Amino acid sequence: MKATCPNSEEHKAFTTVAHVSQDWKVDDEGNFLACVGDIEVVAPPNPYNIWTCEECGAEAEVEE
Repeated sequence: MKATCPNSEEHKAFTTVAHVSQDWKVDDEGNFLACVGDIEVVAPPNPYNIWTCEECGAEAEVEE
C-alpha cells in the first residue's frame, strides 16, 4: 500500500482510520472506570479509507 499527497510527494505523514480493541474496567452497570492493558489492532488502515495529508490537509491517493 502506498499513499501519495496530490500536492507534494515530499509529504509523508497521513491520518486515516484503524480499528482497535481495548479492555476496560467497568462498574456493575457497565460504566467505564479505566483502561486495562494494551490496545490491540483489530483492523489496520486500509486503502479504501480516506487518508488525509498531515502537512497540507489534502486527500491522499492510495494504491493497494
